[in-house]
Amino acid sequence: FSPWVIIGLASAGVACAVLGAIGTYISYKRFSKKKGLDDIPATRNNISLNYMYGTLEKATDHFDESRKLGQGGAGTVFKGILPDGKVVAVKRLFFNTRQWVDQFFNEVNLISGIQHKNLVSLLGCSIEGPESLLVYEYVPNSSLDQILFVKNTINILSWSHRFNIICGTAEGLAYLHGGSGVKIIHRDIKSSNILLDENLNPKIADFGLACCVASDKSHVSTAIAGTLGYMAPEYLVRGQLTEKADVYAFGVLMLEIATGRKNNVFSERSSSTLYLVWKQYKAESITQAIDSTLKGRFDEREASIVLRVGLLCTQSSVALRPTMSEVAQTLTDRRCVIPSPKQPPFLNASVLSPEDAMTSSFMGSSALNDPRTQKPGN
Repeated sequence: FSPWVIIGLASAGVACAVLGAIGTYISYKRFSKKKGLDDIPATRNNISLNYMYGTLEKATDHFDESRKLGQGGAGTVFKGILPDGKVVAVKRLFFNTRQWVDQFFNEVNLISGIQHKNLVSLLGCSIEGPESLLVYEYVPNSSLDQILFVKNTINILSWSHRFNIICGTAEGLAYLHGGSGVKIIHRDIKSSNILLDENLNPKIADFGLACCVASDKSHVSTAIAGTLGYMAPEYLVRGQLTEKADVYAFGVLMLEIATGRKNNVFSERSSSTLYLVWKQYKAESITQAIDSTLKGRFDEREASIVLRVGLLCTQSSVALRPTMSEVAQTLTDRRCVIPSPKQPPFLNASVLSPEDAMTSSFMGSSALNDPRTQKPGN
């Protein structure tokens, strides 16, 4: 995009946000009353929702910048210290449109009903103050992208840690897709939504775009939401959403973790992480794609399994992608036979029309408006 187009879009976006905020404030207040505490279970799986806005405001030092942990497409997360000394993560959501109000209740209702070691736990929320807040368990280490893609000699993730992160994320996703008794599609699996605890165990975060799918439905048709580079072709082009969209995103994530390279959607095909791994696979030297900063210190068998399963997860055909349960089993059971993958698709920003690109940007933490995925110099 030219600088003038970007400036024009930004100005239009600001104007729409201001006008939307004025109109939405009234509708939000009405909506929050209509969908208040009575519509959300007061306690589910021992989760108390009785957080006062003032308590959370003080806990975050009035949302001071020094407490900021990160920011996604749906809101900003701050570190909070409660009166009893407990450390929590407080998510302050953006409410510029009715969509964000829906997203808030969507996240509360979905996450409060599921518990898994590889999912960030929701501790509660506040909906009666000037803005709505979500309270999560505090995960002490940063998100995966901040460790994986920052090249230095201190924070290089060992292969054992990478493999553990891949396996744990696979187990968390498999649980979401059916282990909890309902089928939940995350819709925004990416490195910045994988948090790492003190032992570098992974926890899937940010369920603002997640949706629950009836077991008798093969797919749902929905507006595009997510991050370019991780979105499956059938979802990106036709809006058809199944749990296999999460599988595709996880495949991209696997390849990124193994290679240490971000899947660049603003580049030519030759720079795509998927293409580079595929090229090594065809040359029968697939482990040559492993992150060079590891200097050969990795388990060759595990590395080969990770890269080949990553290619399987990113197949163009939905039917050829494994389920997350199959992925989790393949990663841990050496007896599993891995089918031969076909060439994955190369998808970049050019597959979207400008209108679709803007929709993707506003519907989720899209790469189009995420500074971490912009081309250098932008």
